[in-house]
Amino acid sequence: ASDSYTLGGANGDGDINVLDVVLIIGFIIGSNSPSDSEFLAGDYNEDGELNVLDVVMLVNIILG
Repeated sequence: ASDSYTLGGANGDGDINVLDVVLIIGFIIGSNSPSDSEFLAGDYNEDGELNVLDVVMLVNIILG
C-alpha cells in the first residue's frame, strides 16, 4: 500500500471524477471498506470521516 494519495482521488488513479464519488458512496453505505489511502483520499474535507460532505465537495469540484 502506498502512503501517497491525491486528496479526493479515492480510487488512486490520480484524477478526481465520478468514479471517486461512486467509490466513496460505496464506503459510506457500507458496501466496501476503504484502505487507509482510500480513506485519506476520500476524506476531502479532512474531518476524519467519510460522509456526504466529502461527496458534495467532490461533486462541486467535478462540476467546476
